[in-house]
Amino acid sequence: MTPLERHIREQIARRGPLTFRDFMALALYDPRYGYYMTAGERIGRQGDFYTAVSVSHHFGQLLARQVLAVWQALERPANFTVVECGAGTGDLAADILTELRTVAPDCLQGLRYVVCEISPVMQAEQAARLLPFAGHVVWCNLDALAATPITGLIFSNELVDALPVHFLGVREGCIREGLVAVHDGQLQLVWAAPTRPQAFRDYLTQGELVLREGDRCEVALDAVIWLAQAAAALERGYLVTIDYGDTGDHLGGRPTGTFRCFNRHRVSEDVFTAIGQQDMTADVNFSALINYGKSYGLRTVHLTRQADYLIQLGLLDLLQAHTPLSGTPDDLKARLALKHFLVPGGFGDRFKVLVQAKGAVPNHLPRPPVALQVF
Repeated sequence: MTPLERHIREQIARRGPLTFRDFMALALYDPRYGYYMTAGERIGRQGDFYTAVSVSHHFGQLLARQVLAVWQALERPANFTVVECGAGTGDLAADILTELRTVAPDCLQGLRYVVCEISPVMQAEQAARLLPFAGHVVWCNLDALAATPITGLIFSNELVDALPVHFLGVREGCIREGLVAVHDGQLQLVWAAPTRPQAFRDYLTQGELVLREGDRCEVALDAVIWLAQAAAALERGYLVTIDYGDTGDHLGGRPTGTFRCFNRHRVSEDVFTAIGQQDMTADVNFSALINYGKSYGLRTVHLTRQADYLIQLGLLDLLQAHTPLSGTPDDLKARLALKHFLVPGGFGDRFKVLVQAKGAVPNHLPRPPVALQVF
């Protein structure tokens, strides 16, 4: 039994069963024992899962071109801000800023790069990684930014899938909510009357979800809160959400939903094993982000596969640059990494990119204006 499991059992003994949302929030974000709040290697070969950033630094290089294109489309504002929500190790920020320093020093000169990160452990790692850009990087939360909304770009990469979710299911013709309780000495999922019926009904509508007998789905109210905060922090510019997931019509009709855990690159649905020591995640419902976004002043520019998005940013140019007739071992390594974004079932195929706009900006995402430099 992990220390966090003991803590959760104590809470259940005092308060009664927890919503799955509260259980997941403790498992991932408890200040003392949560998965993302404690030290340990999470990402990459020695961790629990891979990200696009851990596969290739070219992912950040391509996103840097998007930053540059947005800056130019906004007519090179003097106060131009890029906000990364959930920056992990800081590698993506470092790759973006390194590329801007190489191809667009004029853009970098006035750029403020804001990291929104709740984990002190991650903040420390990010600060060390971003030390060469200390004059450009600050740490701040979205609520604080809302006091003086930014002009620029807010983006997240694999953040929304890790926000806590409620479980809903249909049992004997009724909508029921999954709660975490202790039965026969074991943590178990039990089904009870919904704790937030109106909020859940709204989410099913906005998320375009239809539940039938035996189905289960995730209700990501925390993702809706995050979306509202991001919209409030953005006065003029774009919000880019990169994550795995789908529209609501493709997420319904599943007896176990989309929730899963990751531990040492093994996928599991056993949420009560190694609590606080394994990652927990659920597919993002992009229909919910699109429909709720309308009420927050966000216009949908497009929703596309990550592969198509990266191709628009110059992915094929990069691949060609690393395909000379006499390729070096580094070129081979780069080609293999880049192909992860193109092959069926890879990052580019499974992940999607949602682009939303706010304020007086073009209703299309600006294309990068310069050719890629290979570093």
